[in-house]
Amino acid sequence: MSGIRIDNSPAPPPQPAPPPPVAPVNDTMRRLQIGIAGVLTVLLLVGMAGLIGERARERVEGDVAATAEVKMPGDEEKSSGAPLEELGVQAVQPSSKDENAATPVKVPQAAPSAATVPDLEPDPALQRARQSKQ
Repeated sequence: MSGIRIDNSPAPPPQPAPPPPVAPVNDTMRRLQIGIAGVLTVLLLVGMAGLIGERARERVEGDVAATAEVKMPGDEEKSSGAPLEELGVQAVQPSSKDENAATPVKVPQAAPSAATVPDLEPDPALQRARQSKQ
């Protein structure tokens, strides 16, 4: 029994577990201040967004009122009932080239020559101006 030793001394009393760490008062106050500052910042941003939206609506209403056309006495509009004529579009008059102008039923015309398309022919005055520059 020389190698094994048995200790008969009493066991030390168990130590109580350390208490959970409590946040210091300064840390709690700091967190409270940051939270309050965040809430105030959000309220400020929401208020500013509301003001910007309100001013934008007022500006749009003001622009609509300013752009409303005011008719002065003595100003008479030409109302011919043809809105295209008011825009400067003239009606196409049937010409002698149009074979279908006199017939009530449209008859297919022969295809124009493949060399030139009448609508895409260059302006003769433009051609003369180009030739005179050369």
